[in-house]
Amino acid sequence: MKTRNASTIIGLSTLALLGAASPAASAAITGVTGATTFLGSPPVSCTPGSLGGINAFAWDELQGVSLSIVADMTNNPGVSTSPVPGLLSGPLDSHFIHFDGIAGIPGASGSVTFNGQIVGCMITANGLDITDGPAGASGTVYPTLFPFRGLATSIPSIISISANTLTFNLNALSPINEVAQVRVFTRVPAPGAATAGLSLAGLTALRRRRPAGSAR
Repeated sequence: MKTRNASTIIGLSTLALLGAASPAASAAITGVTGATTFLGSPPVSCTPGSLGGINAFAWDELQGVSLSIVADMTNNPGVSTSPVPGLLSGPLDSHFIHFDGIAGIPGASGSVTFNGQIVGCMITANGLDITDGPAGASGTVYPTLFPFRGLATSIPSIISISANTLTFNLNALSPINEVAQVRVFTRVPAPGAATAGLSLAGLTALRRRRPAGSAR
C-alpha cells in the first residue's frame, strides 16, 4: 500500500507541475526545417535590405486577433500556384515568413510548422499591405505599400500548405529591390489541449507503475 501511495503522490505532483508549466494557448511556430531561421521575437524591421541573408526568417506576430478579411489563399491542402481566396473571420493567430536574398543566394527553401491549423495566407503585396496594421507585430516596421513584396518576385516564389505545415521555395534576387513575404493565419489552439494531453500521459504512466496485485 505504501508503495502505491508513494507512486500516486509522485505522479499527481508531476501532473500538477506540468499543468502549471503549460503555457496558455497562443500563437506558436513549433518547428522549422531547411534554410529557415526562427526568430524568438519579431524583428525591428523587415523592409528591403534590413533583414537579408541566406535563410528565410520566420516569427510569430499576434495572438487571438479578431479579423474579417478575404485572404489570398485558403485552400489547405493547397499550392500558391492555384490559390483559392476566402473569408477569414474570428480570433486567429498571425505569423510571418520573410526572405531578402543577398548576392549569389537568390532563394531559400524550407518549411515552418505551427501549433494550429493553417486557415489562410496573404501572398500578394495588397494582401500583406491591408494586414500589416491589424495583424502585424507592433514593434516591426513592414514594407507597407512597397510593390515588390509577396510571392510575385522576379523568379516566382511558391508555397504549399498541408494541415499545420507550410513548405516554401522563396526567391528574391539581389541587388533587385524586392522581398518575398508571406503572412500566415492559424486557428487559435483550444485552451487546455496541451495540459489535457500531459494529464492523459501521466495517468497512463501511473497505471503502468502500479505493482502487480495492488488494490485499485
